[in-house]
Amino acid sequence: MTFQWPLCLIALGIIPLLTWLYLAAQKRRRAYAVRFTNLALLKRVAGKRPGMRRHIPPLIFVFALIALIIGMARPMAVITLPLDRANVILVFDVSGSMGSTDMAPSRIMAARQAAHLFVNALPASVQIGVVSFNNEAVVRAPLTSDHGLIQRSIDTLLPGGGTAIGDGLNAALDQLQQQAKDNNGNSIPATIVLLSDGANNAGSDPMQAALHARQQHIKVNTVGMGLRNTLPANEGRPSSRVDEATMKAIASQTGGRYFYAGATKTLRQIYTDLSTQISWMTETIEISALLSAIGVVLFLLAGCLSLRWFQRFP
Repeated sequence: MTFQWPLCLIALGIIPLLTWLYLAAQKRRRAYAVRFTNLALLKRVAGKRPGMRRHIPPLIFVFALIALIIGMARPMAVITLPLDRANVILVFDVSGSMGSTDMAPSRIMAARQAAHLFVNALPASVQIGVVSFNNEAVVRAPLTSDHGLIQRSIDTLLPGGGTAIGDGLNAALDQLQQQAKDNNGNSIPATIVLLSDGANNAGSDPMQAALHARQQHIKVNTVGMGLRNTLPANEGRPSSRVDEATMKAIASQTGGRYFYAGATKTLRQIYTDLSTQISWMTETIEISALLSAIGVVLFLLAGCLSLRWFQRFP
């Protein structure tokens, strides 16, 4: 929680002072009562003592005052809200190495299964598109709210050819640009989820595509799968090994995250987590009115209890 007027919180210093004054008043009251020499008579006249109940209204009064002071400081809270609408493009590497069977039953089948879970987890209001790439990029399904069509397009993904990551990203950006705003002219939140198991060896520069995504305020989450290799791409690394350096750089450039999946179960979990992140958004709102309302209610509650029990205001 943050505050727009934090200096108002200095007023909270009055709380310890009020507490001290209240305790001092209670101490004086007890000292005055002891002055009566006939304690038995005092007990009959005073009736049953309220005990701890006498402290409840003042305690509620203090909480009310705290709520009002914090409300004066204009607190800002970060809350999570479901997205009414969002655009998501799934970008798949379908190069020949995606046919490898080091992930059960194969890399491409593991990717398809994870993508199905992803689509199932998204709200119906989210529009999804599918792009695949090997030597070139292909739009398998344009942005649509027909999730059944998306599921069927995912099932058409088959491995073969090279790896043109940049072309895949550019094709996804073109799709998002076509539906960047809603009917009221408001920008629609857009995300790309890019999966690859190799290094770029065809087409345009992936980092240039990532720069375009950043300029369009589109986040790219990247997923690497298959074999890992820490060697730079220009040192003879086999194309079947994921270029994690490039995948991390793409995510970092666009404000997204990089995930590595070395097993089918891990890949499914990654896509499930991503669907949750995409379906919700964080928003900072001012909660001064809420705290002020709580303070007023507590004030009224303290007054009502005091009048009901002791026929006086605290």
